[in-house]
Amino acid sequence: MKKLTLVAAIALCYLNPALASVDPAFQQSLIVANRRADLSSDESGPFQLDVDFIAQLNIPTRGHLSLKWEKKDQWWRSVVLGDYQQVEVKDGEWHYTKRNADFTPMPVVNLINLLSFGAGSENLAAKRERRRNESGVELNCIQATRTDFPKDSPHEICLSGASNEIVVDEWQDVPDEKRREQFNDYFDFGTHRFPRRLELLVDGSKVIAANVINLVVATFDPSLLTPPQGAISRRECNGLKHAIPIKTPDPTYPKPASMSGIMGDSTVAMTVLTDGSVANIRLVGRALRSMDDATLETLKGWKFKPAMCGTDPVVTDITVIVSFRLTN
Repeated sequence: MKKLTLVAAIALCYLNPALASVDPAFQQSLIVANRRADLSSDESGPFQLDVDFIAQLNIPTRGHLSLKWEKKDQWWRSVVLGDYQQVEVKDGEWHYTKRNADFTPMPVVNLINLLSFGAGSENLAAKRERRRNESGVELNCIQATRTDFPKDSPHEICLSGASNEIVVDEWQDVPDEKRREQFNDYFDFGTHRFPRRLELLVDGSKVIAANVINLVVATFDPSLLTPPQGAISRRECNGLKHAIPIKTPDPTYPKPASMSGIMGDSTVAMTVLTDGSVANIRLVGRALRSMDDATLETLKGWKFKPAMCGTDPVVTDITVIVSFRLTN
């Protein structure tokens, strides 16, 4: 038997102010820590953020991210990872992306999510709290589930007992990865507290190590909002409703693989059009070739209720992970 899982291409983690069954003082500490780490909050003025990072590809690969920020709906960002280059512009409801590949590599997606760990405050609902000691450090931890992706596994978000800063976020990701984000060496930036060092571990292995080398108040140049020539444009309104799968037949588990007990994950990036059909199907993470071929062929026939901005259908990009797993 096989299990198929659909996930959004960029999923951010948020904290819910309306937490339940948690000590009120602890609850408030978590909310405050989250907001202080959120550089995208309304309190943030124009700034520039520069980050050096190492991503584990086939070999450790160096990269750099630069973000020039005016406000939530006006910013410019560039990412370089080895030979890969990407420039993004956000201007109002429109998001423009220029890149020298057919898709954004997952390490870049992971990095952006890692840097956005403090963003938002509406999509995690706390269930319970506990205290634990890790490497001699006292941690206050809350287990919380996501309200925007209710089938996702709970996150455990831990604050330092001494500083009340977020130091760990752990969860079980699809299909069966254990993810852990780590944050340390916080510093002051205006009303914010942001970590200099951020790491992502998957199944205990470090896949992203990021170092903030520059975070300063900086005047924003309006010319940066000019869309790059040849950029992909996507409308991203407030209250965007994500595409919903309505017809998703399963790929056939290749018989030689199933008979040999071979399992794997095929990861595919694709675009959901305004009529709910899919296009631009690209393989971004490989399993056996027979599994990949079965996945690509079947996904061509998938159908969605398109993403919506109010009453208007809009084009969106998603990532699909097809997990071939043998079960009893």
